[in-house]
Amino acid sequence: MRLSIVVLFLTAACATAETPISPAPARLEIVPPRQPPPFDARAFAADQLSPAECETAARQMHQNNADQGWAALSACVERTRWPRGEFTLLERLTGGFWDLDLQTRSDAPRLVARVIALRGGDVEGDIPLAQKSRVPLFTLAAALRQPDGYKGRWVLVRAAVSEMKQNAAYVRETSLRATAREVQVGPIRRTDHSSSTAVSADVQTTHYGNARGGAQINSSDRTEHSLVKQKFENERVETGRQAVGRLAQPDPFLEPDKDFIFLGRFDGVRPGEDEAPVALLSIAGYYRPNALLIQ
Repeated sequence: MRLSIVVLFLTAACATAETPISPAPARLEIVPPRQPPPFDARAFAADQLSPAECETAARQMHQNNADQGWAALSACVERTRWPRGEFTLLERLTGGFWDLDLQTRSDAPRLVARVIALRGGDVEGDIPLAQKSRVPLFTLAAALRQPDGYKGRWVLVRAAVSEMKQNAAYVRETSLRATAREVQVGPIRRTDHSSSTAVSADVQTTHYGNARGGAQINSSDRTEHSLVKQKFENERVETGRQAVGRLAQPDPFLEPDKDFIFLGRFDGVRPGEDEAPVALLSIAGYYRPNALLIQ
């Protein structure tokens, strides 16, 4: 009887004992590194004091990240209301550092067109600077001389709108010509001189009586002296070349008889009045030229 109780107790003890379970290994979660915020090109340009400093800072950034450097340069050009003048540094853009970007970036012609407009819109004078860096940007005159060779290429035109029809603008190309005139500098000095001389004579003769005569001579002169200098001004003239620009949609800001800098793809020519060729363009953008011309 006593043996049965012991066996029963041992059986109950074995039934209630729990098998020890080893703890599960701790799970390590891999947290990806925090990505830096995207580059804000406009904020970069807004922090610069002048266009020259902005371009220099964009160069430094370009050495580490070419895409960010180009985006920074574009923001420098697009920024308005600089405290020390607009971005007109075409010589620095075409000095060699940016040549590869100017040749390969799809928005390079648009950037150069904006700079030329900010410089006053002297297309014929500034296009050679851009072409020095092999920027694929050409004049309307070159395209009209060889339509087949320039078809599909970017053309920059300074022109005034003569007529708008739905999604097309009829434009007349204009250009700037240097004219010289004399401008007075300082006060005018005058010297006046006058004189009067009277002459009389009596003559006596034996056969014909006496004769008397007289004469009076008056003279006066004025001399003016002033200092002048030669001043050169840019005169707007029409070249006689015309174009039809196709627009994506009607644009009410293209006011007639006002000059704009048009950037467009050259699509060929069609005969116009007196069989003069009229260029066909697909307008990609336009800018108002600055009133102050920079040479």
